[in-house]
Amino acid sequence: MKTRVISGVVIAILLLVVLLSGGYVMAGVLMLLSFVAYNELIRACGVHTEGVKVNGLELMGYIGIALHYFLMVFFKDAKVFIISVMFTFFVVMGVYVLTFPKYKAQQAIAAVFSFVYAPVMLSFIYMLRIMDDYGRFICWIPFVAWICDTFAYLSGMAFGKHKLAPVLSPKKTIEGSIGGTLASVITGGIFGYILSTNMVHNNNLIWVFMIITFVAAIVSQIGDLAASGIKRDHGIKDYGNIIPGHGGIMDRFDSVIFVAPMIYGLAVIML
Repeated sequence: MKTRVISGVVIAILLLVVLLSGGYVMAGVLMLLSFVAYNELIRACGVHTEGVKVNGLELMGYIGIALHYFLMVFFKDAKVFIISVMFTFFVVMGVYVLTFPKYKAQQAIAAVFSFVYAPVMLSFIYMLRIMDDYGRFICWIPFVAWICDTFAYLSGMAFGKHKLAPVLSPKKTIEGSIGGTLASVITGGIFGYILSTNMVHNNNLIWVFMIITFVAAIVSQIGDLAASGIKRDHGIKDYGNIIPGHGGIMDRFDSVIFVAPMIYGLAVIML
């Protein structure tokens, strides 16, 4: 527990520095996290070939990640994401057909899936950061997923009686889910109040952020369960061990990854 707490504090400090810095610093850190998360996913999903440092399918994924972040930083438009996604799809399938039957179809599919799941979805934090007017404020919102997770655990410990997903995650409860969601919405309301009274002066922001954090709380819990499902399907406990006490990047950022694009979409519509 001590190791987990220390790691959590270090992550919080680094997160503070990265989100405040924005720009190339933020893009660089997110790209690094994306490389690691992609590596964890392709190993979990069976894309990686044991005894080989990087196989052809993996290499195409890494090239796709580099292209994705290049396009994002220099064009600053989520619409260009389709270019990196389609590029990665075509080059992965190209390697698959040109080397057939070296790789299985499931490996090619998992390589593209892992690229979209971690690098693309995680990169929406950067897109939030560069949004006009509100970017430097709302880039923090994806991390409400950690607040939801913490209070879901505490609420479940105190009041939990009914299982949320008994087969997939026996310890999670409906009461815990409700507690985590309420904590997220309250956090969103407080954040919106502080923002509207001290910086932007728009009282509607309170309700806007309460709605955004409500959706984020629901989505974050789905993301957490989805990542757990992949681990269970492949018989692994953690995606990695890069973060002492937490596991891998996917273990710590699984819910944030799910939340980021959803918040971006809501922010575009509501703000």
